[in-house]
Amino acid sequence: MVMVLALISFSGHSQTATKKKTSFKVYGKCGMCKSTIEKSVVGKAGIYSASWDLKTKRMTVTYNPEKTSVSKIKQKIADAGYDTESHRAKKATYDKLHGCCKYERPKS
Repeated sequence: MVMVLALISFSGHSQTATKKKTSFKVYGKCGMCKSTIEKSVVGKAGIYSASWDLKTKRMTVTYNPEKTSVSKIKQKIADAGYDTESHRAKKATYDKLHGCCKYERPKS
């Protein structure tokens, strides 16, 4: 009985230990941007939740660091056409964004 309780306790602890939360800037400017930015990472391996705040331009992501990294998350966002503090979208990808989504790109 003690072994079973110990295993249950250890199992529950290891699941919560694999969740990390991070926040970083993502450039964008409208509700359509919010949808595209969030969809670029939500449902991907290792990502539990993602939310981009239009007003602050901050992306908050809860993820499993054993399955993905902040760099990989930022790259997925850049692949969708949006710049972060450290990852820049390709010009061709940015150019395909809807007109209302063309944010002022930071200087590289």
